[in-house]
Amino acid sequence: MSNQDLKIRVGIDAKWYFDGPPSGHMVVKNLVDEIIKAGDDRVELCLFLVSKNKKKAKAHFPEHIRLIFLPGIPNLLSNLFLLPLMTLLYDIDVVLFQNFGSAWPARALKIVYIHDVLFLDYPQYYTKAEVGYFKQMVRFAANVDQIITISNCEKERMHKHGLNAPLGINVVYHGINGAFKSLHTYSDDEIIALEQKYNLPQAYLLYVGRVNVRKNILGLVKALNLLRDFDHKLVIAGERGTYPELDDYISATQLEDRIIFTGHIPEADLRLLYARAKVFCFPSYAEGFGLPPLEAMQCAVPVVVADRTSMPEVCGYAASYANPDDEKSMAGAIELLLSNPDLYNEKVNHGLKQASKFSWAKAANEILTLITEAYAGRENYSEAQA
Repeated sequence: MSNQDLKIRVGIDAKWYFDGPPSGHMVVKNLVDEIIKAGDDRVELCLFLVSKNKKKAKAHFPEHIRLIFLPGIPNLLSNLFLLPLMTLLYDIDVVLFQNFGSAWPARALKIVYIHDVLFLDYPQYYTKAEVGYFKQMVRFAANVDQIITISNCEKERMHKHGLNAPLGINVVYHGINGAFKSLHTYSDDEIIALEQKYNLPQAYLLYVGRVNVRKNILGLVKALNLLRDFDHKLVIAGERGTYPELDDYISATQLEDRIIFTGHIPEADLRLLYARAKVFCFPSYAEGFGLPPLEAMQCAVPVVVADRTSMPEVCGYAASYANPDDEKSMAGAIELLLSNPDLYNEKVNHGLKQASKFSWAKAANEILTLITEAYAGRENYSEAQA
């Protein structure tokens, strides 16, 4: 049987499509949108969604997409019990889980999309409850047919900790939403409105993401304190958790006037916030992928990132790298960009080229190919055995 002869009923765990963890919501929404847009005639698509979004979902998705609604319970429990049951009831051939796989049903091909297992190497950045919860991903991954992850760095980490699957671990990079664009694409009115809304200075460095210890915001603020010769403020865009060390340092060094915390920002504002920045800074100690630097690159903004985990793999030659344990290294990388126009423009051009390698359409097509090839392989094996 050839791939062209197959019509596979694929169930996708899309519970985070309308809401959920910010990064999980972003990934699921972009992938599902692109899979639908691809219109692959080899696949009949079924989406597992949360019941509270039933009205919204029915109005949003095309009629040919089968929608299967589940009660809003924790993702682990839903994937262990409800998704498998629905897979049996709707006669689904392949199910794509988010993070947590399941041992049953035996008939369906089980693929789990695990974003990262950073907690195995960096437990200090997680609570004990989080580590205990996330470890169930490793436990239940032993029961799936295939694992998809987001970088070779994470694939190697999984192998190191004994994760594997009969059909292997496959890497599918995240994409970048095409709506991220450079500053010249915006009108003066749009730029002025953003500046007034967030009280933006004329020149600023930017960080986007969670404000916590793993993201090393304290290291970035220490680097800012060394950049006294530059009239740049630091804009930190993201939900601010409990971070007493950061608060104490800002107060002790009297940096309150040089730092703007915006909190969570709507995506439309975020895109322009990127484009309006002078340099994007991402000093994180550990990342499974690290999408914000690529989003900044697509907005024609040069980036300074930590030389750790997945960052060199994802950012390539386009980024400027710094040691996240050394604020002098970070400050030096930022200063070099701000003081060297030729290097600045070179990094902008390299960044645009690097960002062009990543798209959600490409990611969706790679996932569809993995699904169809895995299913065809199993069908061919079953026919040969018959």
